[in-house]
Amino acid sequence: MLGCAVLGSRVLGCAVLGAALIGCAAQFDPGSELHGLRVLAVKKSKPYARPGSLVDLQLLWHDTEPDRPPPQIAWLAACQNPPADLFDACFATAAQTGGADLIEQLRARSSLPDPSSAQANDHFSFQTAPDIISSRPPPKDPTTVPYGLDYVLFAVCAGTLDLRLDRDFPFVCYLEQDGEPGLSAADTELGSSDFIVGYTSVFAYDELENQNPLVYGLRWGELELRPAEVPTMAGEPLAAPELSAEDLCIGAACQAVPASAEPGVCPEALTADACPESSHCDKIRFGAIVDPASAEQDTAASSLRSIELQEQMWVNYYGSDGEVSQEVKLLNDATEGWNEDSDTEYRAGKQPGVAYLWSVAHDNRGGAEWARLRVCTR
Repeated sequence: MLGCAVLGSRVLGCAVLGAALIGCAAQFDPGSELHGLRVLAVKKSKPYARPGSLVDLQLLWHDTEPDRPPPQIAWLAACQNPPADLFDACFATAAQTGGADLIEQLRARSSLPDPSSAQANDHFSFQTAPDIISSRPPPKDPTTVPYGLDYVLFAVCAGTLDLRLDRDFPFVCYLEQDGEPGLSAADTELGSSDFIVGYTSVFAYDELENQNPLVYGLRWGELELRPAEVPTMAGEPLAAPELSAEDLCIGAACQAVPASAEPGVCPEALTADACPESSHCDKIRFGAIVDPASAEQDTAASSLRSIELQEQMWVNYYGSDGEVSQEVKLLNDATEGWNEDSDTEYRAGKQPGVAYLWSVAHDNRGGAEWARLRVCTR
């Protein structure tokens, strides 16, 4: 039960829709390397919801083009308990509904971007149906805990986003070039570096609960960095200035990255030498500080196996410049427990500049949390 999906993408735990939109023959850079517009995760206020409860969603995006305005983002929560829990069935259901009924669904359970706003529409709230569980046939296996499922779709566009019900996916993203409202032949439709569509799954239970991972900070070399605190080494405070929110942030505190590309914006502790020859450059330890208490018991899986299983947890690493040696590291194994070695290594970029490094912690029940570090190359 992954928290977010960007189908056809390189993002673990997040699925981007369809080869028709992305192109199935493309040669991709490593998933940890950020180029253009990317969606990294969706966080839910309640990874396991209740029937009739309000769920708040936050989408984590990053755009490496510093001069572009924030992307236009749309949300759609109009797919409850599709046949066999298959996401593809959402579109078949929508096609059967069709016409005015579909438009009414879109209006009632959607959030469209405000083109005049300087803020991205990256938060969305919806309410699960009171009968989301009871409306489903009971599970055939008596050990399966009854549940309900909502799929929430999203579209993220580094241009103009428009609703189009004549498409397989009801949104298009284009570069407006003729000054006329709506997509026309004179406009340019944008591709996968500028247009991302995907979904996140929200499971509802009567009693089961799940919390998002607890991320407290980041490790950089021998430093332990936490927001609004003096950096420490081996538990001892260093004679260094406190980091700003642009240097280090966690979760909702991470706003859109500043446009500055001047390497002098970072404190000395977060500055490394450029690495023109990658085989001859030092690697810097980089990792997430996650509370081991985040690893909860996976009650639903345990009931199926008749043994006590914990959540599976992992962390994804991303960078807007330079390289990370391992994109995904295990945080917690269902049977073996906590992994004390979840850090990766970072190698600086070839040219002076600013890089943003992300760590995104996930669990297999839809939980997510992230942290971002700004580092400089001189």
